[in-house]
Amino acid sequence: MQPRSFALAALVLSLAASGRALAAEPRLKLSLVPGPAYAHKVRFGLVPVTLRPQIAMWIEDAEGRFVDTIYVTRRAAKADWKAAGGARRPEALPLWSHARGIAAPDGLYMPDAKHPLPDAVSGATPDEAFAKYWPLPASLAPGSYRIRVELNSSFDWNASYPDKLPKDDARYSEANGQPSLLWEGRLLIGGGPASARLEPAGTGSLRGEDGRLGPGLAGLTSARDLAASIAAEFLP
Repeated sequence: MQPRSFALAALVLSLAASGRALAAEPRLKLSLVPGPAYAHKVRFGLVPVTLRPQIAMWIEDAEGRFVDTIYVTRRAAKADWKAAGGARRPEALPLWSHARGIAAPDGLYMPDAKHPLPDAVSGATPDEAFAKYWPLPASLAPGSYRIRVELNSSFDWNASYPDKLPKDDARYSEANGQPSLLWEGRLLIGGGPASARLEPAGTGSLRGEDGRLGPGLAGLTSARDLAASIAAEFLP
């Protein structure tokens, strides 16, 4: 074999081995299937725009302590609200932002443009069903973990959360309409493969003032249909 051919073959074998090693690393997989309300149209003047939800995926330990962000949509991750005139949108994903526990200089628990989340955990809202993978850090102890996903769609008004409310109305929430909806499940990490189906668990605060989970789903309509299903898997 010629030296150049030998070097090329060695490189191919090295890349293949690297790929196998990477695939063998323990990972957490989160899969989301959109529901019938995942995309909805609104008009800005004469211009129709299709909106998809803001989404945050994260992991907490068994006691509810924040571990890490797995994925968050770009607008929330980088304060990239192009049509909102620089608004900070704390009401977009209040449960995730307060669980993360990092206040921006203006005191709001959402990333600002000067302190964005990295591209590794952020991206545009996918148009269709998708999966996100999170490589498990070596320091993560085996055990039961809480997997949480928060979804929220702008201009998602309904009879319980109507448009054009006065600001002193308890249901007023800037551009949201219905509050964010949390899906959660518990997943055993460590040992063999494991899976969990996430279920709706409650709502975030309407104006993003805190990270308390509101019990029940009363008053929600289309917000319940942003996702058809969400599942978590441990892939050892």
